[in-house]
Amino acid sequence: MAHALLISSALAHADLHPAVRAALDELCHAAAPPLTEPDAPVRLADLPAVWREHLRFYDALVPTTGPDLERADWARLLTLVARGLEHAYRFAGLFAQAERGPAPEDLAGAPVLTQWSPALARRSDLVLAGHVTGHPRLTGPWICTSPLVALDARAGWARSWSRWYRLGEPMAPEHGLGFWQAGVPVRLIATDDVAVGQHLAALRERVSRVLEPLAEPGSEGHD
Repeated sequence: MAHALLISSALAHADLHPAVRAALDELCHAAAPPLTEPDAPVRLADLPAVWREHLRFYDALVPTTGPDLERADWARLLTLVARGLEHAYRFAGLFAQAERGPAPEDLAGAPVLTQWSPALARRSDLVLAGHVTGHPRLTGPWICTSPLVALDARAGWARSWSRWYRLGEPMAPEHGLGFWQAGVPVRLIATDDVAVGQHLAALRERVSRVLEPLAEPGSEGHD
Protein backbone atom coordinates (compact mmCIF):
# COMPACT_ATOMS: atom_id res chain seq x y z
CA MET A 1 0.00 0.00 0.00
CA ALA A 2 1.06 3.61 -0.53
CA HIS A 3 1.45 4.42 3.15
CA ALA A 4 3.66 1.35 3.73
CA LEU A 5 5.87 2.32 0.81
CA LEU A 6 6.24 5.83 2.18
CA ILE A 7 7.30 4.50 5.58
CA SER A 8 9.71 2.08 3.96
CA SER A 9 11.36 4.73 1.78
CA ALA A 10 11.42 7.50 4.37
CA LEU A 11 12.61 5.40 7.30
CA ALA A 12 14.65 2.68 5.62
CA HIS A 13 17.74 3.50 7.66
CA ALA A 14 15.99 4.22 10.95
CA ASP A 15 16.42 1.80 13.85
CA LEU A 16 12.97 2.33 15.32
CA HIS A 17 11.35 1.09 18.50
CA PRO A 18 8.64 -1.39 17.39
CA ALA A 19 5.97 0.75 19.05
CA VAL A 20 7.13 3.77 17.05
CA ARG A 21 6.99 1.88 13.78
CA ALA A 22 3.52 0.59 14.69
CA ALA A 23 2.42 4.12 15.57
CA LEU A 24 3.70 5.49 12.26
CA ASP A 25 1.94 2.72 10.38
CA GLU A 26 -1.27 3.56 12.24
CA LEU A 27 -0.90 7.26 11.43
CA CYS A 28 -0.21 6.59 7.75
CA HIS A 29 -3.05 4.10 7.52
CA ALA A 30 -5.35 6.80 8.87
CA ALA A 31 -4.07 9.10 6.13
CA ALA A 32 -4.23 6.46 3.39
CA PRO A 33 -6.98 8.04 1.26
CA PRO A 34 -4.98 11.26 0.60
CA LEU A 35 -1.86 9.16 -0.03
CA THR A 36 -3.23 6.83 -2.69
CA GLU A 37 -2.21 9.12 -5.56
CA PRO A 38 1.62 8.93 -5.59
CA ASP A 39 2.11 12.01 -7.77
CA ALA A 40 -0.39 14.26 -6.04
CA PRO A 41 0.40 16.56 -3.13
CA VAL A 42 -1.13 15.77 0.24
CA ARG A 43 -3.83 18.21 1.23
CA LEU A 44 -3.35 19.00 4.92
CA ALA A 45 -7.04 19.73 5.25
CA ASP A 46 -7.80 16.16 4.17
CA LEU A 47 -5.61 14.51 6.77
CA PRO A 48 -7.38 12.92 9.75
CA ALA A 49 -7.43 14.57 13.15
CA VAL A 50 -4.67 12.35 14.55
CA TRP A 51 -2.24 13.72 11.95
CA ARG A 52 -3.36 17.31 12.40
CA GLU A 53 -2.65 16.83 16.12
CA HIS A 54 0.91 15.75 15.34
CA LEU A 55 1.48 18.52 12.83
CA ARG A 56 1.21 21.05 15.67
CA PHE A 57 4.73 20.00 16.70
CA TYR A 58 6.33 20.31 13.27
CA ASP A 59 5.43 23.81 12.09
CA ALA A 60 9.09 24.57 11.36
CA LEU A 61 9.04 21.90 8.65
CA VAL A 62 5.44 21.97 7.49
CA PRO A 63 3.45 25.18 8.06
CA THR A 64 -0.01 23.93 8.94
CA THR A 65 -1.58 26.98 7.30
CA GLY A 66 -0.50 25.82 3.82
CA PRO A 67 -2.99 23.94 1.64
CA ASP A 68 -0.71 21.19 0.32
CA LEU A 69 2.18 19.07 1.45
CA GLU A 70 4.49 17.94 -1.33
CA ARG A 71 5.61 14.32 -1.43
CA ALA A 72 9.23 15.16 -0.57
CA ASP A 73 8.04 17.15 2.45
CA TRP A 74 5.79 14.27 3.49
CA ALA A 75 8.76 11.87 3.50
CA ARG A 76 10.77 14.34 5.58
CA LEU A 77 7.84 14.79 7.92
CA LEU A 78 7.61 11.02 8.46
CA THR A 79 11.30 10.94 9.38
CA LEU A 80 10.90 13.87 11.77
CA VAL A 81 7.79 12.41 13.38
CA ALA A 82 9.58 9.07 13.77
CA ARG A 83 12.45 10.76 15.56
CA GLY A 84 10.08 12.67 17.81
CA LEU A 85 8.08 9.56 18.65
CA GLU A 86 11.24 7.54 19.29
CA HIS A 87 12.47 10.16 21.75
CA ALA A 88 9.06 10.43 23.40
CA TYR A 89 8.71 6.66 23.87
CA ARG A 90 12.21 6.51 25.33
CA PHE A 91 11.54 9.41 27.69
CA ALA A 92 8.31 7.74 28.84
CA GLY A 93 10.25 4.60 29.68
CA LEU A 94 12.90 6.61 31.52
CA PHE A 95 10.22 8.40 33.55
CA ALA A 96 8.89 5.01 34.63
CA GLN A 97 12.39 3.87 35.60
CA ALA A 98 12.95 7.03 37.63
CA GLU A 99 9.62 6.65 39.44
CA ARG A 100 10.67 3.16 40.53
CA GLY A 101 14.11 4.45 41.46
CA PRO A 102 17.45 2.84 40.66
CA ALA A 103 18.18 -0.76 41.62
CA PRO A 104 21.45 -1.35 43.49
CA GLU A 105 23.03 -2.73 40.32
CA ASP A 106 22.05 0.44 38.43
CA LEU A 107 24.17 2.53 40.75
CA ALA A 108 26.95 0.02 41.37
CA GLY A 109 28.76 0.89 38.16
CA ALA A 110 27.32 4.35 37.63
CA PRO A 111 29.64 7.35 37.26
CA VAL A 112 29.97 9.61 40.28
CA LEU A 113 29.20 13.30 39.92
CA THR A 114 30.53 15.58 42.62
CA GLN A 115 30.57 19.36 42.89
CA TRP A 116 27.43 19.15 40.80
CA SER A 117 24.75 21.66 39.94
CA PRO A 118 21.67 21.75 37.74
CA ALA A 119 22.31 23.78 34.61
CA LEU A 120 20.72 24.86 31.36
CA ALA A 121 22.50 23.76 28.20
CA ARG A 122 21.87 24.79 24.62
CA ARG A 123 18.23 24.64 23.53
CA SER A 124 17.51 25.23 27.26
CA ASP A 125 17.83 21.51 28.07
CA LEU A 126 18.04 20.87 31.81
CA VAL A 127 21.26 18.95 32.60
CA LEU A 128 23.62 18.37 35.50
CA ALA A 129 27.11 19.84 35.44
CA GLY A 130 29.91 18.74 37.71
CA HIS A 131 33.11 16.83 38.32
CA VAL A 132 32.82 13.24 37.09
CA THR A 133 34.71 10.04 37.82
CA GLY A 134 34.07 6.59 36.39
CA HIS A 135 32.27 7.73 33.27
CA PRO A 136 32.48 5.15 30.45
CA ARG A 137 32.92 7.78 27.69
CA LEU A 138 33.80 11.18 29.15
CA THR A 139 37.17 11.78 30.76
CA GLY A 140 36.17 15.17 32.15
CA PRO A 141 36.83 15.94 34.83
CA TRP A 142 34.19 18.68 34.35
CA ILE A 143 31.19 17.67 32.24
CA CYS A 144 27.54 18.27 31.64
CA THR A 145 25.19 15.33 31.31
CA SER A 146 22.69 14.55 28.59
CA PRO A 147 19.17 15.95 29.30
CA LEU A 148 18.05 15.32 32.86
CA VAL A 149 15.06 13.05 33.43
CA ALA A 150 14.94 12.85 37.23
CA LEU A 151 16.89 14.04 40.26
CA ASP A 152 16.76 12.89 43.87
CA ALA A 153 19.45 14.80 45.70
CA ARG A 154 18.51 13.35 49.10
CA ALA A 155 18.83 9.78 47.83
CA GLY A 156 22.02 10.69 45.97
CA TRP A 157 21.10 9.80 42.38
CA ALA A 158 20.11 11.32 39.09
CA ARG A 159 18.90 9.87 35.81
CA SER A 160 19.83 11.46 32.50
CA TRP A 161 18.82 10.48 28.98
CA SER A 162 21.94 8.28 28.79
CA ARG A 163 22.53 6.78 32.22
CA TRP A 164 22.24 6.82 36.02
CA TYR A 165 24.59 8.93 38.14
CA ARG A 166 25.60 8.70 41.77
CA LEU A 167 25.70 12.13 43.35
CA GLY A 168 28.30 13.38 45.79
CA GLU A 169 28.48 16.82 47.33
CA PRO A 170 26.82 19.59 45.33
CA MET A 171 28.75 22.52 43.93
CA ALA A 172 29.87 25.16 46.41
CA PRO A 173 31.14 28.67 45.64
CA GLU A 174 34.75 27.57 45.97
CA HIS A 175 34.27 25.08 43.14
CA GLY A 176 33.14 27.73 40.69
CA LEU A 177 36.56 28.84 39.46
CA GLY A 178 37.62 25.35 38.35
CA PHE A 179 34.30 24.80 36.65
CA TRP A 180 34.35 28.04 34.69
CA GLN A 181 37.98 27.54 33.68
CA ALA A 182 36.92 24.20 32.14
CA GLY A 183 34.64 26.08 29.76
CA VAL A 184 31.60 23.80 30.05
CA PRO A 185 28.95 25.55 27.89
CA VAL A 186 26.07 25.71 30.37
CA ARG A 187 24.38 28.22 32.66
CA LEU A 188 24.27 27.02 36.25
CA ILE A 189 21.10 27.28 38.32
CA ALA A 190 20.66 26.62 42.03
CA THR A 191 19.92 23.09 43.22
CA ASP A 192 16.69 24.25 44.85
CA ASP A 193 15.76 26.61 42.03
CA VAL A 194 12.10 26.36 41.09
CA ALA A 195 13.27 26.17 37.47
CA VAL A 196 14.49 22.59 38.06
CA GLY A 197 11.01 21.34 38.88
CA GLN A 198 9.47 23.45 36.14
CA HIS A 199 11.80 22.06 33.47
CA LEU A 200 11.21 18.46 34.53
CA ALA A 201 7.44 19.02 34.60
CA ALA A 202 7.54 20.71 31.19
CA LEU A 203 9.51 17.79 29.74
CA ARG A 204 6.89 15.32 30.95
CA GLU A 205 4.14 17.51 29.50
CA ARG A 206 5.83 17.68 26.09
CA VAL A 207 6.26 13.92 25.99
CA SER A 208 2.66 13.37 27.04
CA ARG A 209 1.40 15.70 24.31
CA VAL A 210 3.41 13.93 21.61
CA LEU A 211 2.17 10.50 22.66
CA GLU A 212 -1.38 11.51 23.55
CA PRO A 213 -2.94 10.76 20.14
CA LEU A 214 -1.39 7.28 20.09
CA ALA A 215 -1.53 4.11 22.14
CA GLU A 216 0.12 4.17 25.54
CA PRO A 217 3.88 3.48 25.31
CA GLY A 218 5.61 0.63 27.06
CA SER A 219 7.05 1.31 30.49
CA GLU A 220 10.60 0.34 29.72
CA GLY A 221 13.29 2.63 28.37
CA HIS A 222 16.21 1.33 26.36
CA ASP A 223 19.82 2.47 26.57
